[in-house]
Amino acid sequence: MPDRALDGVRVIEFADETAAYCGRLLADLGAEVIKVEPPGGGRLRRARPFVKGHEGDPNASLAFWVHNTSKKSVVLDLETDEGRTLARKLALTADIVLEDYPVGYLAERGLGFNSLHAEKPALVYTSVTGFGQDGPHAHWAYSDIVGQAMGGIMTLAGEPTDPPNMIYGRQADISASIQAAQGTLMALLYAEATGEGQQVDVSAQEALSMAQETAMQTWDFQKRNRTRTGELGMLPIPLPATGVAKCRDGYVSLYILAPAGKDLPALVDWMREKGMQGPLDDEPYRTIVNQLNMAWLTQLMSNLAAAGEILQHLPVITKTILDFFATMSAREAYEEGQRRQLLIGIVSTPKDIAENAQLRARDWFVRIESPLGGTIEFPGPPYRLSETPAVISRPPRLGEHTDDILASLR
Repeated sequence: MPDRALDGVRVIEFADETAAYCGRLLADLGAEVIKVEPPGGGRLRRARPFVKGHEGDPNASLAFWVHNTSKKSVVLDLETDEGRTLARKLALTADIVLEDYPVGYLAERGLGFNSLHAEKPALVYTSVTGFGQDGPHAHWAYSDIVGQAMGGIMTLAGEPTDPPNMIYGRQADISASIQAAQGTLMALLYAEATGEGQQVDVSAQEALSMAQETAMQTWDFQKRNRTRTGELGMLPIPLPATGVAKCRDGYVSLYILAPAGKDLPALVDWMREKGMQGPLDDEPYRTIVNQLNMAWLTQLMSNLAAAGEILQHLPVITKTILDFFATMSAREAYEEGQRRQLLIGIVSTPKDIAENAQLRARDWFVRIESPLGGTIEFPGPPYRLSETPAVISRPPRLGEHTDDILASLR
């Protein structure tokens, strides 16, 4: 029985930014992922931030590290006959070829799906591009921010008064890579069962469009564009104790509305214990606090006029609640709120995540070697396989495995 889920599977990766995370997912699960890099490395090796004191070092980009754990690195120049010949030999040793080059680039160099599949019919060939392998935009230039814009997610991100917002991180690339990993594994299962490989065609635009949730259906049924709603989310009006509250040392996110925990009266009970209920024991606020529940909100969704005079009193309730949370630490608000079955979460910083008791208890962080020497602590996989767990190893140094792997081709 293999130690890891993809032990024995070889992946040859011709990828830089868009599909690198897909290769990482497969590598962490045990696949031998050999990353073919150009001389000097790709764009991701030059991406900031770098380890302090190693600015510009192709082995010190934190962005490269995140997307390339557990892989091997081979340097080949695909602009030379020798490089193309060796790359083709290497690709034909693979179970999976993973690539994110512009459409047609690898085919012009004898490394496209049709050419390789003709010689190795069981090969799975995964292509991850901005807009897919065909259509009027197939050859258009792509980067992550273009994917976020064209995928529709930017128009939904931020507050109503904001311009469209880019979501932090390479979210289009990561979404495309996750979808590519799923498609690749399905194609691999089929190839193992039938001996027939296939091309997996992944569009980053399509992958990120999946994150719009109901926005496309809103257009389909109502011919209405969903817009940025910020903290409001799907709520028809701003409700007290929903959204973000500032604490002494940070922020918490609130959604105090049953059945996801208890309703607003439970929060007011807590405030009363601290002597901070303010006017909420007086009318009309007492009645409104008891009225703001899911049944009332459901009625409001279909008839906004049902809010009536309540709307004019909500700002006082909201301010009283925000003043209450401003007196405590984010951790106190979170832990005591959870004890009271109120849906409250800390808006975590990287420091909060690094110190998170739940993540520490589950041994989520792993210690791996650094490409620069010594060891580093690294986020682990977001899944647990009880029999074939993922094992993360350090990202490769540029060209680290070139000699050994090319020697095996001779």
